[in-house]
Amino acid sequence: MEIFLSLVKTPAVIIAIIAFLGLLFQRASVSRIIAGTALSFIGFTMIKVGGSILMKVLTAFSTLFSSAFNIVGVVPSNEAIMAATIDQIGSTAAIILLFSMVINIVLARFTRLKFIYLSLHLVLFMSFALTAVLMQLGYSYYPIVIISSIFIGCYMAAAPFFLNKFSREIIGSDEYAISHAAISSYIIGSYMGKWFGNKKTDTEHLKISNKFDFLREPNIATLLTMLVLLLISCVFATQPQIKTAMTLVYGAGAADKNMVIFILEQSAVFACGLYLAKAGVNLFTAEIVPAFKGFSRVFAPGAVPAVDVMVLFTKAPNATLIGFLVSFCVELVCILIFPFVGLPIIVPGIMASFITGGAAAIFGNATGGFRGAIIASGINGLLLCVLPALTLPLFSHLGARGVTFADPDFTLSSLVLDHLLRFFQ
Repeated sequence: MEIFLSLVKTPAVIIAIIAFLGLLFQRASVSRIIAGTALSFIGFTMIKVGGSILMKVLTAFSTLFSSAFNIVGVVPSNEAIMAATIDQIGSTAAIILLFSMVINIVLARFTRLKFIYLSLHLVLFMSFALTAVLMQLGYSYYPIVIISSIFIGCYMAAAPFFLNKFSREIIGSDEYAISHAAISSYIIGSYMGKWFGNKKTDTEHLKISNKFDFLREPNIATLLTMLVLLLISCVFATQPQIKTAMTLVYGAGAADKNMVIFILEQSAVFACGLYLAKAGVNLFTAEIVPAFKGFSRVFAPGAVPAVDVMVLFTKAPNATLIGFLVSFCVELVCILIFPFVGLPIIVPGIMASFITGGAAAIFGNATGGFRGAIIASGINGLLLCVLPALTLPLFSHLGARGVTFADPDFTLSSLVLDHLLRFFQ
């Protein structure tokens, strides 16, 4: 069980195995099998490395921002709550993931839901969340495994299916689809962009004066965005608070750095991390999509691979940045409002704001242009705060104080399952 948990927590290994099997089923040459498997593994590892770089900078920024503005509350972090509860429910969640994968493949083979959900690390998080929900309702081991596996297996096939109406327009083909933990947010944002936006005002065609032509370069725009955010935080933070954030990045070497170097360097590191993640996405999709055709031909003929949402970031870099900023700003507004409506303060999860906010804006832009991007990412920011606040009581029995699950699909699924099962009790 420990080996299985380690495997599913390493998505790059799963992807490499799928690529290997796909090329093997296609009867590709030994050279092509080795190259395709290795490049898929390298590409997905690049995404992970880039994500780790982003996470490091965003963690330092989050710490600095929270301390500078004296924000204390619950932090939505899937990794943190999973690490805190892995001894309690880790083995159950791993079994659920295994059966969910089987159900997903069966549905892809025998129904119209011909999508294989490849972001298995996200499914593992959902397995933890639903296990916790069923535990607090008093269910025993076998009902927990059966109910959660069926629920998640159906979700894995259905979520990319319903989103595909919108993701197909962005991707431009049916070669692959999107699997992510905020598909509910992307679907809502797409419809809202369609109803209230203006598709003619595409974020990628924004008119910028020649003086600001450098902003069209995504890497520069990313660097400047993080630079501004770090600068604002440092202005309001005390020297010890800045040093604490610097220590998270530099460790013992923080004493040799000053604030200006910290801001400049970490802004550049953030841009590098995103660039590396995007490069990994391009390398990964170039290999996994052709390889997957061989895999699906055997197990689920006609199935489409559903991959991580970051594959879309290169298609709309302006929307990505706009979505991050809008989603983050909405979360800040929620901090001010929640105490007055009796909800716990949810500290913005910067990584979730960046990935889901940016992706939501891409979907909103595809259906409603600039206005659609603003609306979709604003809704996403609201969901990132409201849903974790509402589901907090469902996970309190785990004893993981100060953290909860982050993404809309986890929290919304938890609420739906809780209310549905309570109705039958």
